[in-house]
Amino acid sequence: MDDTLAAALLHRHGAEAIYRYNKPEEILSVEGDVVVFDIGDSFRELPDRYAVLDHHGVRDPAEEPSSVVQVALAVGAKLKPLPATLIHYVDLFDRYGPAAKKWAGPYGNSLNYGITRYFADATGLVKDTKFLDLLADAVYSSFEADLPAFAEAFKLAEKFADLAQKFPRTFHTLRLMLEAAKDPVAVSISRDALEAGFGIDFGAYAVMAVPELEPYVLKGLERHYAEAKKAAEAAAAGRYAVIKGPLTAVAVEDHIPPSPLWNALQDLGVLTDAEPTFIVVRDLRTPGAYTLWRPDRHAGTIDFRRLQGPEVVFKHATGFLAVVRAESAEAAARQALAQL
Repeated sequence: MDDTLAAALLHRHGAEAIYRYNKPEEILSVEGDVVVFDIGDSFRELPDRYAVLDHHGVRDPAEEPSSVVQVALAVGAKLKPLPATLIHYVDLFDRYGPAAKKWAGPYGNSLNYGITRYFADATGLVKDTKFLDLLADAVYSSFEADLPAFAEAFKLAEKFADLAQKFPRTFHTLRLMLEAAKDPVAVSISRDALEAGFGIDFGAYAVMAVPELEPYVLKGLERHYAEAKKAAEAAAAGRYAVIKGPLTAVAVEDHIPPSPLWNALQDLGVLTDAEPTFIVVRDLRTPGAYTLWRPDRHAGTIDFRRLQGPEVVFKHATGFLAVVRAESAEAAARQALAQL
C-alpha cells in the first residue's frame, strides 16, 4: 500500500509517467528527472537527476518513514484527518510489519489488499492512470465516516464468502471481513484481528469516499485470493519440503505468498502456530533468489537480520523477511537454518 499511494500522489502532482521496475538497468533507462521510491535503497548512488524517497536499508525502522510519507512531504500534501490517520497506519505497518497492530486499535489491513494487488500486476509503464487518479481523489477526500459505517465497505467481501470455509486460517482476513460487514469495530479489535493484523484501513475508506474505485478493488481482491488459493492448493498437494530441527523451515519451488501457505499448513494439521517456522518461496523480483518469511509471533526466535554472506540480497529492518540467492528453495532454507 505504501508504494501504491506514493505512486498516486506523484501522479497527482505532475509525474509524467509512473513505472514499476525492479532492476537497476531498467531504472537507469528512464530519461529525465526521476523519483525512485520503495526499492530505492539499492540505488543510493545515482546521478543527480534521481531523487530517492525510501526507507529500506536503515538499521532501525524508526530512522525514516516509508515512501508514502516521504512522497507526501515532498509534494506538500495537505490531508484531512481521517485519510491522514489511515495513511499513518499504512506507514507503521510498512515499517514495522504486523507488530504495528499492537498500536493500531481498530486500524489494520483489509481492503488494502485489493488495492495493492490490483496495482502489483502492473509492470513497466503503468498505463491505468485512471486508477491512480481515483486513488489520489481518495487521498485528498474530505469524506467523513464514523467507524461503524465501515461495515458498508466490508460488504464487498460477501462476493468471496465461499473461499473461507475449507481453509479458515488461509483466508482469515476474508473471514474477518465477512464478520466486519456486521460489526467492524468489535471485529477489528478482537484477538483474531490482532493476530492477523486485520482492521479498518485506507482501502475501506477509499471505496466509501470514491465509489468508482470499487471495481478496481474487487478485481484486486480476486487476484489476492487467487494467490492465497494457489498457496492452499500447493499445501493440499504436498508441493513443499519440511526441514525440521530446532527451527522448522518449509521450502517451495514456486512463487506463492508465504503467509497463506503457513496458514494452509496449519489448516491441514502439518504445522502448529506454536512451532517456530519460516517459509521459503521463490522470489518474484530477483532471478535465482528466494524469499524467506516468518510469522510475527516468532519474532523472538527467528530474526533474518542475523543472516550474513554474499548470498544475502535483502534483509528487512525488522527481521521478518529476507531474500537470499541459492540453488533451490531447500538449499536456501538450509543456509538460513545454519545461521539462525
